[in-house]
Amino acid sequence: MPTYKKEYPTLVEDIMTDCDIYSADGHKFHTERALWDTGADTTIISSRIVTELALQPYKAGGISGIGGATGSNVYLVHVLTPTGDFVANVEVMENDFEDIDVLIGMDVIVFGDFLITNKDGKTTFQFRTPSEGGVEL
Repeated sequence: MPTYKKEYPTLVEDIMTDCDIYSADGHKFHTERALWDTGADTTIISSRIVTELALQPYKAGGISGIGGATGSNVYLVHVLTPTGDFVANVEVMENDFEDIDVLIGMDVIVFGDFLITNKDGKTTFQFRTPSEGGVEL
């Protein structure tokens, strides 16, 4: 059972990891700027990834957030998580992110156990697949 663990030297508000996005034809985009967001239902990718992988939208969708609602193209991609697990056929939306490439939403997070601990002024993030239930990783 793969477990990914990242320790931060201080308390952090953002959990950032690496991540790979694959197009249906197998082309890969690697990033170290993937933000994990348990408040997001859907995974969102940057316009840079859409361009780099020459993705074609297969339907229209919408993103709702603090800034309101906006239309977005929907793409079908595969996500390789930091545990090395492949999540196939993920419907992602596009956004013009400036400082991240991927926002990993609950549609991917539900495939594993997600744990954050804050102890002694440090944050530790762990993600384990497959899910075992419980909180001890």
